[in-house]
Order: sequence, then C-alpha cells, then structure tokens
Amino acid sequence: MKLEMAKLEDIIIGKRFRQEHHNEKDEGGGTQGSLERLANSIKNSGVIQPLAVMEKEGKYYLLAGERRTIAAAMAGLDEVPVRIYESDLSELDQREIELAENLWRKDFTPAERANLYREMVKLQQEIHGKKTSTAPDAPGVSMADIAENLGVSAPIVTEAVKLAEFMEATPEVEWGNIKTTSEAKRTMETLQKKVVRRELVKRAEKELGNKDSKVKRLVESYLINDFFKAVEHLPDKTFDLVELDPPYAIDLKHQKKTNGSLQANELGSYNEIDPKKYPAFMKQTFRECYRVMTENSWLICWFGPDPWFEEIYKWLNVAGFYTTRLVGQWMKGEEEDDIIEKTSGQSHQPTRRLANASEMFYYAWKGSPQMARPGQTNVFGYKPIPPGQKIHPTERPLDLIKDIITVFAEPGSRILVPFAGSGKTLIAAAMNKMIPVGFDLSNEYKEGYILQVKEIFKEEENALPDNEDD
Repeated sequence: MKLEMAKLEDIIIGKRFRQEHHNEKDEGGGTQGSLERLANSIKNSGVIQPLAVMEKEGKYYLLAGERRTIAAAMAGLDEVPVRIYESDLSELDQREIELAENLWRKDFTPAERANLYREMVKLQQEIHGKKTSTAPDAPGVSMADIAENLGVSAPIVTEAVKLAEFMEATPEVEWGNIKTTSEAKRTMETLQKKVVRRELVKRAEKELGNKDSKVKRLVESYLINDFFKAVEHLPDKTFDLVELDPPYAIDLKHQKKTNGSLQANELGSYNEIDPKKYPAFMKQTFRECYRVMTENSWLICWFGPDPWFEEIYKWLNVAGFYTTRLVGQWMKGEEEDDIIEKTSGQSHQPTRRLANASEMFYYAWKGSPQMARPGQTNVFGYKPIPPGQKIHPTERPLDLIKDIITVFAEPGSRILVPFAGSGKTLIAAAMNKMIPVGFDLSNEYKEGYILQVKEIFKEEENALPDNEDD
C-alpha cells in the first residue's frame, strides 16, 4: 500500500453499496447542500483524507471515498491524494475496505460539531480580528465571512457558536448523549425558558411579599412535599373531594417519544413509578385518601387503562370505596350541543391500533354523598393543551377540571390534590370558591403554577374563596 497523487479522470467509481450522496439531507432539507459544503471545504483545505483505490492496468478503482471524489470534482480539482492497494485484492477484500471505512466512521455529535465551529471562529478572529463594521473594506472577519470560507450559511455558524457557549454554561446537561442538532437546539431553548421563568417567579414572589392576601394563600396551597409524608399530618375526615392524578406506570417517556408528541425535556421532573411497585403505591395512596376524606365524599382518579383498568377498580374497593366500571371520560375534542366533534388522538402503532382520543377517570365515593350537579353524563369534551404550552406532561385544560370538580363538590368544599403537577386543580377549585391544598415533589412545576396564579387572578381577589380558618 502506498500514497500518491492520482488524476480524478483515472478514478473509476463503479458499483457502490453506500448511496448517501443520492439521499443525504443537509440542515435545510436539501439533497446536495452537504456535498456542496464538502466541495467548498476541499477548495479551501484540499482533500485531507486520501481516497482508497485499487490500481489495475493504469486505472484506479475506488474502494472508499465516493463523496470526497464527487466533491473534489465539484471543487474543480484535477488530482487527489489516494491510498493505493494492490490489484490482487479479492472481491471480498474490496468490500471489506469499503465497509470498514463507512462502518467505523463516526460522525460528530451535535456538541462536538458546535464546539468545532466555535473554535474555528475563535481562531479566525484571533488571526484576522473581529469585523465591527458592515463596510465592504472593513478589517477583520465576520460570521458571514467565516461561514463562506467553511461553505455553510452564516446562521449555521452563529447558532453553533451560541449552542457551544450555552453548553459550556450548563455542564450538568448530558450534551454528549444528544443525537441531533435540532434536539440540541430544542434542549437549549427549553432550558433558556426555564431560566426566564425562574426570574419571573422571583419577581412574582417579591410582589406578593409578606402581605397576607388570598392570592398569596392560593400560591401557598401548593406545597413542595412528599404526599405520603405530608398526609401523616393531615387530620381524619377533612376533605370533601380528592382529585388524584398519580403516575400511570406505563413508561410515559417511551409512549410520548414513540408517538412523536414528546418535546425536548417535556417530562422535566415527572416522577414515573416502576410497574412492580405500582400496586403497593396505589393501595397506600387510596388508603391514605380514604382516611382523610369526610364521611360522605368523592374521589376522582385518573389512570392508564392499559394495563391498570381492572386493578384500579379492585384497589379502590379494597381501600373501602364504592365505584363503578362505567368510568368518566375526557374526550379530546370540542363539544357542541352535547356532541363531541373534531376529536384528535394519538397512537404509537397507527397501522395496528386505533388512535386514542380520550382519557379515563374512576369516580369513587365514601359513604353516601350526593352529586353537586345531578344528571351529568360521564363524557366531558374539551380540546387538549398544545404540547408546547404545557407545564406538566399530563396537564389537562383548566375548563375541563373546573367542569368535573363542580359535578362532585359545592363552593366551600375542601379539595385535596395529592400529586399537584401543574396545579390546574388548585386553580380550578379556587375559581369555584373551593378551598384546595396540593402536594408535589417538583419545584419546577410549582414555578409554572405561581405564574399561572399571577396571570389568572392578578388583582381579582374577590374571585377567590375565604379560607382564613385553614
């Protein structure tokens, strides 16, 4: 094997097993943009990695490096460096060389690519200076100049530098595990929003200050605590309604990612439960809820029907509740004249499963309570919250929660929310003149809740219930 320069016209590409130059996509969605960038790079820096060829009768038969060959031709080169193998290579040997180069070649991760772009910008600006004027003859180099030299667009370089700087400022994030540039950008945007939200929460808390107000008491009704620890301090027979939205133990991350609805970092601080531990978890939850509920009271429990439909029913009965398998349902669509229209659903196996356009909840009772709104059907039609607007991955529309809880509870009722999540139930209860308290482990979700309370109620304290006797 030897290294030489060879004329491009003497290189025969032949049959190739890798067809990436025909179907690869650049960041703008085009099919040739990547090859054009490689050609521009070759114009500036030459062919850095030699092509692998087999010499036979004065011709060079390509073994590996088709993209470099095509890009070199696009760059106008006559000769390229080649690594020459002897002509006695078998067909198997030839394919092994092609396979080795493509199989073991590892593309840059988004983090590596962003850091490389930033380093190249830094070096260019150290050598030539940073351009501070838009005048054509201004000294130094701009992002556009550097991008042109690299054969890419200026926004690609600018965004890469921003991403590299953000990654450096957030070393706690496992950037190396992120597979695509678009995913890295979404992660950065999500984290930036969290920083902004945290600052807005600080301002909101400062505005509330130490003054006693209904709005402040509503904010403080969301407690950061483990429900099982907090409930030990709650007295028996206190609450008129419990609204439960426990973890579903259905591998929510996989479900959402598979059906395409998972946004970057959407699950955030969501705490999933190991299915093996779920029976004990739910039995303890129902047992504690039953103890703190009044003699005649209601419990609402959202759940994943597959595989827990029958199990939830049994566990409710074991805890002492009465219920029915004719569960309540949230239909994810608009309701007009008691008819649900324009439903939207999701399925991670669309060719084998119907798309799911509803969520279920058991409504169970202790003692013999009466509904606050008799005659309500078991179907509630409301459009879901767009994924990008959610605070919590299983968050439901405020109007839906307001509707459901007024079926079971009167104004003045005490409402317990063991797993508060987005806090929508606390807000809905307060808007209906009820007195809520909720618990959650995530301060991240409470931050979103605080901003919701501030926006919804503002100065309209008369919309909130009096709960001075809490």
